Amino acid sequence: MISVLAGIIRKKNKVLIGRRAPHERAPGLWEFPGGKMEQGETPEECLKRELMEELGIKADIGTLFTNYEYKYPHVTYQMYFYFVDTFSGNLEYNAHDKLEWIGTDEFKKYDFLPGDQPVLDLLCSQVDI
Repeated sequence: MISVLAGIIRKKNKVLIGRRAPHERAPGLWEFPGGKMEQGETPEECLKRELMEELGIKADIGTLFTNYEYKYPHVTYQMYFYFVDTFSGNLEYNAHDKLEWIGTDEFKKYDFLPGDQPVLDLLCSQVDI
């Protein structure tokens, strides 16, 4: 099983999503920024590193929002989603060809990775993001 960490980066009742660039796996699909945990990393260390690599930001990792197991036909992921409410730096397009700040009411307009659907449903059920 592969552990994957993602940040729910929040700003003014919106969350940041990224569209995977053509050179990435599953190009064109939207996701919450993050990536695979490396051996010896804590979840927070992984997410900090991934957000720096993907977005060029130094993030303060907040609380764990949810985690679950998601099975694709060829691999199973243990998914962890942390809130990120503060960060420094300017957003860069290192793993994504598009970044957007959207509200939960806009999720249906985007084609997300299938593994993100459970967290999307949970976020939509929350009163405030």
